[in-house]
Amino acid sequence: MKKKSNTKEIPNSRERFPAALRALIEERGISYRRLATRTKLSAGYLNHLAQGTRSTPSEKVIRNIARALRVKPEYFIEFRQRAVGRELYKAPEILDMLYDFLFAGKPLPRDFKATVEKSRKK
Repeated sequence: MKKKSNTKEIPNSRERFPAALRALIEERGISYRRLATRTKLSAGYLNHLAQGTRSTPSEKVIRNIARALRVKPEYFIEFRQRAVGRELYKAPEILDMLYDFLFAGKPLPRDFKATVEKSRKK
């Protein structure tokens, strides 16, 4: 029997971590103290994260917070950015194409998709 996931499918946030965290806390109607209990992080630290007075936490902490708020870690844009960064690090040819497209005004080559697929097989 397949285990039912308690992670609610909601669209990924396009907001930076503090705003995305505040929105989730508000949407879920959860206090910092309750979230602290669920995550084993201090309420003060969570408040600092939500206010943006602390830097974006590690992926491990993001996963912990996401689980407690019943979303996937990918909900947070910083989590997705880090994943993309790891992929680009592994595939410098993709990085070069993307750089040329974004900063040098060059069009993406037709074989871009093939290059992406090839790099993922490595």
